[in-house]
Amino acid sequence: MKFYINYILFLIFFSCDFLSNKELVVEELVSNDLKTFNWNDVDTYPRFQNCDTIINKESNFNCFVNTITSKLQANLINNSVVVNSSISDTLIVNFNVTNKGDIVLSQLSNKSMISELNVLIDSIFKLTVSDLPKLYPAIKRGQPVKTKFVLPVLISTTD
Repeated sequence: MKFYINYILFLIFFSCDFLSNKELVVEELVSNDLKTFNWNDVDTYPRFQNCDTIINKESNFNCFVNTITSKLQANLINNSVVVNSSISDTLIVNFNVTNKGDIVLSQLSNKSMISELNVLIDSIFKLTVSDLPKLYPAIKRGQPVKTKFVLPVLISTTD
């Protein structure tokens, strides 16, 4: 009987040591996983409600971009402005999609456009964002994440 009690005590004593070693292994695994983690890619891009049935990642991204560009183009055409000179420039629109699914304009940049035109395009972009269908955020490992996008927009006063 003493042998069994000593054997059980021996197992209990050394099993605690095994548990502490396993914690170190878990920390090491997490550390190694974070090193190999690709921070620049998401599992699912942000998607609009009208693109929700698309399963393919690339097609989903194309639907996302096409929805934004078509709405922005329609709003630019509907809110035309008369300018004194001809303009042909590429406007770079930097925006973020938050982890809640909201679009936030971070920066508009261009080379030669008039500042008043910049203000108009900023307001048109905000109008476009308000007209968009419901947006679901990007997903990374099952969690909604913030994503950044750069959208080039060609602005031209000629047809």
